[in-house]
Amino acid sequence: MEQEFLLEFLEIGVIDLKGDDTKLEKLRSTAKDLSAILRKAPSKTASFTMVAADPNIAATDPTVEEAMAALRKQWETVANAFSGRPVSVLRAILLDAIVQAASSDDAIAVAFVNTARNALAHAETSDEAEIWREAVSEVETKVDTRAEAEWATPEMITVDPLQYSPPAPVSADYEAPIVNQDELKAKIHSAAAPNPHHPSNNINAWSQEFANKMSVAIAEALDGMAEELSPTPVDLSGPLSTLANAVTSHVDKALTSFSGATAGLQRRTNLLWWKEALYSPSVHASYRDLPPFEAAALMALDLHEQVPTYSPASVSVFLREAIRCLPADNGERDIASLVHDAKTTEFLQPFRTLAAQYAPVPVGRGPLLSLIGHPQASGAIEATTLRALAGLDASIKMTPSDWGIYLFRELQSARATSSPAKRAKKR
Repeated sequence: MEQEFLLEFLEIGVIDLKGDDTKLEKLRSTAKDLSAILRKAPSKTASFTMVAADPNIAATDPTVEEAMAALRKQWETVANAFSGRPVSVLRAILLDAIVQAASSDDAIAVAFVNTARNALAHAETSDEAEIWREAVSEVETKVDTRAEAEWATPEMITVDPLQYSPPAPVSADYEAPIVNQDELKAKIHSAAAPNPHHPSNNINAWSQEFANKMSVAIAEALDGMAEELSPTPVDLSGPLSTLANAVTSHVDKALTSFSGATAGLQRRTNLLWWKEALYSPSVHASYRDLPPFEAAALMALDLHEQVPTYSPASVSVFLREAIRCLPADNGERDIASLVHDAKTTEFLQPFRTLAAQYAPVPVGRGPLLSLIGHPQASGAIEATTLRALAGLDASIKMTPSDWGIYLFRELQSARATSSPAKRAKKR
């Protein structure tokens, strides 16, 4: 990613360094340090993004404090350069750091895009709108490229040839057996000479005796040749076992190639079935039989469970259209009441369970999942609490589809940057 967003903020006047390039280098170094921190702790992506996107973020927010501490390491006299805490400068540094980290970590890229889409819809960033549009577009293009590869169905499946090398032939010197004529001649002579019967006196008796001795001589000669011609035993268990293993490996690779190639098609087919059925596997009920906002939240959960972390941006649009199939989708409710219901409604217990696994107890700016998954920690949803912890005004109104998409993006973002164990459990 080639864009340097610190310079973008300089150009629109959000950062004023009086033309001092040395100060700019200190900001660049701080952004680099924060990017390294984010790569080591990707779960901070949501908080970094939400703080960077909010011009009204409190100067005491934990993420602002962390960014300020990083800046002090590079710029010890920073407190003397500004009249107060330079929140705008810190926000610019955070955005630059996030984009740097996203360039080398796809999980951070997913979390940034989903969080930014939610945060920017309710943030007062008109002066910075173009900068954020460029940042989100740049990172989202990277995410979609990977997602499309995982969702694609190729026209042809190619399987590598069978990998098998037959054993080398066993070389052996072979000499054809021959009859020892001298020995056979001696035996024939022996069979004829010592015969007690003379042919002229009793030809039948003589021939009978001669035949008996002659057959023994010939049989012994033939048996000797047969013994020399008997084949040496060959052990084929090794070559056959190697061949069987090669065939098994080849078939496994072919099936894996087929499964991988058709995974995208199977996923799309399942999603179409889910959209048409409008049935929640989480609570085993039809979405049509639930209040629309509860149904929208469950649809966000169920879709999240069906799609991988790396999904194209069009999946959010698909969810919107699915929620619009519900009755009474045109109504609106304020965000404070929606969060309250998400924390207390019985049907949304599966959502709260997953939210608690994904998001920590709310401390400073963070996702709504923290408030929903840890209701005891956040207490009643007051306007000041909602604003401080989620960056949302209590008066903001949403339709069921707005609410569902907001929650779906938070779930996707949280899974992308959660611990490997949690990702494996939910993938």
